[in-house]
Amino acid sequence: MRKWILLMLAVVALGGCRSPQEPAELLTLRLAVNDIYCMDTACACVHHVAARTYGETQELLKATYGIDLQLDYFIEPYDLEKAILSGEYDGAICKPWTALVLGKKAGIDFERIVDTLDPSNGQWLTGIVIVPAESPIQSMADLQGKSIVIGDPDGYEKHYAAKRLFKQKELGFQRVETTASCIENLGKLMDGEIDAAVVSDYALTADCAVDFANPEDFRILGRTERIPLTSVLVDSGKVAETDRIRLQAALLRITAEGAPESMLGKGFVEPSEWNPVELEP
Repeated sequence: MRKWILLMLAVVALGGCRSPQEPAELLTLRLAVNDIYCMDTACACVHHVAARTYGETQELLKATYGIDLQLDYFIEPYDLEKAILSGEYDGAICKPWTALVLGKKAGIDFERIVDTLDPSNGQWLTGIVIVPAESPIQSMADLQGKSIVIGDPDGYEKHYAAKRLFKQKELGFQRVETTASCIENLGKLMDGEIDAAVVSDYALTADCAVDFANPEDFRILGRTERIPLTSVLVDSGKVAETDRIRLQAALLRITAEGAPESMLGKGFVEPSEWNPVELEP
């Protein structure tokens, strides 16, 4: 309750900080970025979809709200991991599972202050269970005793959420393989090495898989639970609560007043309730 009272006060305060003649004290934050729909972190092959840029939003934050949001971009998840573990950043814009896991490993207490919307103004990510369009497998129940490939634990929607779905469906498999990427999973499926695969729901439209896989070539049998796709997370050990709330209020205000078109959507929303049990002590 205290946090939301402070947030409301921050929103009101921001309303009085919109004059360039009376700028707020400059707040500088450095964030590491790996965003599925950001042009600076996506492969060129999907820039027709992943065309988001943060430059205009950064300019607006600095000129209007006195927040200098400095962003460093990382295309490869492994480079993002190194950046977060280095302890040199105040936060990140990425899949929240990635930051939360790395934060736990490095002793960083990340707080999700907002979720970032996708180009369709969606907040969510799921794993999808797919088979080739010509496969005789027509339903989740038909997967009983078959082979399947899922993601490794770094991909929540392809691993933990997938396993939970299988448990709910009471499915047993003849073989379960694990890989590190959607591209590997699709490759195994297309090569006939496996009966079914679990990939992220954006894999066939906003990932490098578009170079060799078409959505119409596959049938979706099921979806995992929804989890947040992308969040802005801030290190609560480095950034004071008042500053975290100030950034959150500014991003929500930008959204309410109309985010720049370069964001490819309405902008930001309050973070969804999501506390993965896998991170509990």
